[in-house]
Amino acid sequence: MITKHIQNPYTKQTRNLLLGVGLVFCLVWVSCFLPSEAKAESASLFLTPASQSLETGERFSMEVNVDTGSIPINAGQAIIHFPYDTLEIVSISKENSIFSFWPEEPVFSNSTGEISFVGGLPTPGFTGIGNLITVEFKARQLGVSNLTFGDARVLADDGKGTNVLVYLKSAKYFILEKITLSGKEPEAALPQIFSLTHPQEDEWYNNNSPSFKWNLTPGITDVSFDLNQKPEAMPDTVSEGIKEFKKYEKVLDGIWYFHLSSKDETGWLEPVHYKIQIDTTPPNLFELVIDNAGDPTNPKPSIYFETSDAASGIKNYKLKIGQGDFSNLMLAQINPVFLSLQDPGSREIIVRAVDKAGNSVQAESFINIESIESPEINVWPKKYIAGEEVFYIEGKSLPNAEITIFLKKDNKEIRKWQTISNNQGEWSFSTREFLKSGNYSLSALAQDNRGAISDFSDAKEIEIFFSGLFFGPLMVSFKTLVLSLFLVLCLGIIIFAYFFYKNRLAKRVLIKETCEAREILKENFDSLGKEIEKRIEMADNQPGFSEAEKDVCENIKKALKTTKKKIEKEIKDIERELK
Repeated sequence: MITKHIQNPYTKQTRNLLLGVGLVFCLVWVSCFLPSEAKAESASLFLTPASQSLETGERFSMEVNVDTGSIPINAGQAIIHFPYDTLEIVSISKENSIFSFWPEEPVFSNSTGEISFVGGLPTPGFTGIGNLITVEFKARQLGVSNLTFGDARVLADDGKGTNVLVYLKSAKYFILEKITLSGKEPEAALPQIFSLTHPQEDEWYNNNSPSFKWNLTPGITDVSFDLNQKPEAMPDTVSEGIKEFKKYEKVLDGIWYFHLSSKDETGWLEPVHYKIQIDTTPPNLFELVIDNAGDPTNPKPSIYFETSDAASGIKNYKLKIGQGDFSNLMLAQINPVFLSLQDPGSREIIVRAVDKAGNSVQAESFINIESIESPEINVWPKKYIAGEEVFYIEGKSLPNAEITIFLKKDNKEIRKWQTISNNQGEWSFSTREFLKSGNYSLSALAQDNRGAISDFSDAKEIEIFFSGLFFGPLMVSFKTLVLSLFLVLCLGIIIFAYFFYKNRLAKRVLIKETCEAREILKENFDSLGKEIEKRIEMADNQPGFSEAEKDVCENIKKALKTTKKKIEKEIKDIERELK
């Protein structure tokens, strides 16, 4: 009895232990062999219908849906791009949406081809498949319309706002002038097949509900059809009646063939075939590997990633860095992808793998670029008189770095200068720029030859006085003003002296000419007077010279003397003015 009492507890504990170990092993084994999609806690966004053929002018509705898997969500946002040359949005509806409040209402632009929204709902959130918004489109003109997601997020109701979006499915619509089976008459009375959902046989579609349409010529009494993965299969001879349309639901991924036989009075005719390619499964999950070559300050890290798609294959990758837009990467561009020059700080990296059917899966990671050593400002003018002094600063930094110096006032950049540090990391800068009076802050940052950037140095306070005057936007220092006035004065004196000299020289010439004119006039008037007197005396001695003629001669003598006196007086006045 004692032995049995001792053995029972030991046996029970052993059994429980073995059972626990077995349960753990089973869970591990199951988790290892479950598909990655089943293990991952992820959500997906998809557009419904995924593919469709339309006529120009036709209207149709497209739903933006979310599948949360088993994760409760409480918010979501997305940007959807559509070709505005082939499609036009008529309206957007929130009527059947799972979201109850909208931080950003659904909006659209037919000029840029973009739809955006941000919505949410309170705890406990939503779990399952639900509608976010419904968009009514109008087909504008012929063409293929690819609708794709831009920046998108689905946030879990976990109190942290974790983005659980991993899978996305785009949509493809075909706008036709008129949906017809053929522009030609059918040959040998054979029907021609067309698919409204999969209109191009060599294209991949993520729509697993294909529909087929065909025409029947007169005389056809029965049809038989089948959908399988055999290119040249024959449908059975069991009649489906007179039908011209067939739709299938939940067809598995792969390449499928629709086979159609028709019967007339002669019997069953040769079958016709139509190929469709279906891929509703996104590419396999993958991870991003960030490689900064062991240097946390590396401004151009590279990333590695790769995945595969079992059905249609990978078409391309899309890369998004921080707040930028997605850019396309061809398959030849990966492993590694060298990122463009990055500023210091942490930013999100999203890589989206897109297969040929428009399904995509994305992986996210973060890059954190550390700053290089900040420069130091060791010498600077705490007080600076602009217009009279040289603005000089110097400091230390990493060797051979480009130093950018910032002068700010009220946190606004006023000036920016650049210089280079030497092999010892010493740098200096000087300028004579005019600056308005006030209190400023002076700081600097460095950039090495790789493009890596430092943080700003400690700010230095500086008080600036401007010794001068303002003429609108023009600043003139007092020294410059005095020098300018002095130069103007000197120039005025030179000009005055020049004109004074020229005036004196002209006066001398005039005086000389006036004296010469006076002498000539005096000489000529004396000669003229003597000649006149001589002629008068000769006339007096001649007989018959009357008294009246004598009076005329006397008057001429008097007029001559008077004119001589007046001319001499005017010449004296001119000489007096010229002195």
